[in-house]
Amino acid sequence: MFRRFLLAGVLAAFMPACGSTPKPVKKVHKEPKKDSKTLVADARDDAKSGDFDDADKKYGEAYAASQDFDVLEEWVDFLIHNGRAQKAVDASKTFYDAHMTDAKGYSLYADALLAAEDGQKALEVADGLIDLDDKNPAGHEKKGRALILLGKEEGLEELRKAVHFEPENATYNISLGKALFSLGKVDEAALAFRSAVKAEPTNADAHVYLGMALRGQSEYDEAKTHLDKAIDLDAHNGRAYFELGLIAGAQNKADEAEQALAKAVKLSPNDSQFWYAYGEIFRSTDRLDEAISAYRKSVDLDPPYPKAQQKLGLLLVERKQYDEAEVVLTQAIRRDKNVPVNYLNLGTVYAAKKKNQLAIENFEKFLSLAAKSDPDRARAKDAINELKRKH
Repeated sequence: MFRRFLLAGVLAAFMPACGSTPKPVKKVHKEPKKDSKTLVADARDDAKSGDFDDADKKYGEAYAASQDFDVLEEWVDFLIHNGRAQKAVDASKTFYDAHMTDAKGYSLYADALLAAEDGQKALEVADGLIDLDDKNPAGHEKKGRALILLGKEEGLEELRKAVHFEPENATYNISLGKALFSLGKVDEAALAFRSAVKAEPTNADAHVYLGMALRGQSEYDEAKTHLDKAIDLDAHNGRAYFELGLIAGAQNKADEAEQALAKAVKLSPNDSQFWYAYGEIFRSTDRLDEAISAYRKSVDLDPPYPKAQQKLGLLLVERKQYDEAEVVLTQAIRRDKNVPVNYLNLGTVYAAKKKNQLAIENFEKFLSLAAKSDPDRARAKDAINELKRKH
């Protein structure tokens, strides 16, 4: 009997009271989880529309769901080309750490490190890739780029090895051409880029970089032909418009240069070099507010464009915005300790803020680095003498 009553009580606890209406149960409509292919497609759409944060998120979700290397590779490429180099390093390192014998992981991680301008670490990873297979052209290409980034011309030998192993590879010819161009070997660079165009005529970047080399040779008409071809192949190629802007600037066509560079930063808003060039157009026409805005955007990107830090620091000093100038110039010096003008400008900041000893130290550092013919040497010496009298 007791058990019967107990059972009745238990059942009653789960039944509505007599005469009461059962409460409706709310149905929660959960969005079905998207598969990785759908997420990647959505990420591409977001990237095209300029919604880079959502694109980044969806690429990350797609890779987490699939663990597919192709998805990771596309995600890292997106990060590299959209001013998120450090995140590209972090994303690729996870795969690299988990797959220490997989050449693909080495190659991807090295690319991310190169984008983040960590030449020394990129060199170590490239050497690891070569250790896996010394005939793998990708290893020599990454090593060559790392050495060039570190200021070592022997990187050309490694890049030439990559081209030797795969002479019809447009990417390797472009890397060799870019290295040659950075070292002032413009004629050789043009030949490498021509090889890239020949190997892959529909590669927009090959035409862009050949246009760059032709600009360096002052062959502006042919340069424009290749840049226009690049735009035909890829209407969203910001670098093609960037190069057209530089050509217009070299021809003193300021309005045309501004229009082209405006298009470049619109299409590639996360390229710090493009924002720097855009700022230079404004500075050359005394539109200093717009120049400062463009330089700030360049400095805020990852990695920042070094010359933008210099120019922004200079303009802030001229406007007596000393607190911001101190931050910008200090960051510039941390990034590269061998640029004399940054010490000169930082010395001016400290002198204005009555931090006399720091000002003297920075002016003296400027004198130790500046060329003997630098016209600002006299100004720095006068400033040191004046500060020492006050000190």
